[in-house]
Amino acid sequence: MGLSVPNLDEMREKKDVDGLIRALKHQDSRVRKEAATALGKIRDGRAVEPLIESLKDEVWDVRSVSAWALGHIKDARAVEPLIEALKDKDNNVRNVATCSLQWIGDARAAEALIQALSDPDRNVRCVAANALGEMRVARAVEPLIQGLKDRDGYFRRSAAYALGNLRDARAVEPLIQALNDTDSEFRYDVVTALGKIGDARAAESLVQALRDRQGSVGKRAAEALGMMRDARAIELLVQSLEGEDTYVRLAAAEALCEIGDARGIEHLAQALSDRDINLRLEVSEALGKVNDARAVEPLIQALGDVNEWVRYSAAKALGRIGDARAMGPLTRALDDEITFVREAAKESLDKIKAEGVNNARPPAASR
Repeated sequence: MGLSVPNLDEMREKKDVDGLIRALKHQDSRVRKEAATALGKIRDGRAVEPLIESLKDEVWDVRSVSAWALGHIKDARAVEPLIEALKDKDNNVRNVATCSLQWIGDARAAEALIQALSDPDRNVRCVAANALGEMRVARAVEPLIQGLKDRDGYFRRSAAYALGNLRDARAVEPLIQALNDTDSEFRYDVVTALGKIGDARAAESLVQALRDRQGSVGKRAAEALGMMRDARAIELLVQSLEGEDTYVRLAAAEALCEIGDARGIEHLAQALSDRDINLRLEVSEALGKVNDARAVEPLIQALGDVNEWVRYSAAKALGRIGDARAMGPLTRALDDEITFVREAAKESLDKIKAEGVNNARPPAASR
């Protein structure tokens, strides 16, 4: 193709695949790049072979965009050429080729992606780790475990994230050890991974992580324990709920509500009479989300709490549960001295009357 610049916008709008394919041979690299971009957006299989050829373009950003386009088309013919592109001298090309292999999700790429965990470029290593996790490549577990000790924090986080997606029990002990890392963002991802794997061996360490000096890690540990739904986790959380550390108690309450086990609900109901206002508020909000009949009577009692926000939260929670037993107490709460409490009581009363049924779940058997 000569030096005249084709109207790429018109070609893209008309989905002129043949014209865009011809533009891949244009002398101007900017035209070649835009043509490859357009072909990736159109996603027509006719462009696969020409785009594969463009992976050999002399200009790195044309090669990079061609790799991107092949990933969007998701044609199996591109897998081997993209694997070959993992050897490209340019970091950006290798990075995009790794992403595209993840998008295509072909098992033939597994070994090459494992090799890419050793790429000199951090971004390539991180994307390779994510790809292996998303593709559920079990052979990657051991290399990813080694990645938990990498000097680069971003790669350690990617390795933890990938191991969480793989959900392989071999990663549990190494992940537990990684909770001692000084990087709070990495600890957050480690806790997330342990929650996804759901192995009971991690329960005690996750309870300890509730006390993490970085608040977001402790909150995530509570969520992870909630995902586990393990008897040992419930026992440890109940112990934490009865401890002295306010933040840990709040996190434990959140986790117990997430699990929804009978033993946890009963202890949460008792916490509605705790001396700690923040805990009472957290529990009253959480019990409304659980939608369990065992919570109704304790929440009715909480309508008389000395703190207006606890009363408000209890009124809202009773409306969400929808149990008819709450109608009398909510009616009395219409005389509360605080306006927003009265409004919450009226809203919940109206909701229960409108639904006309008891929506609360019956007490669940202990797991």
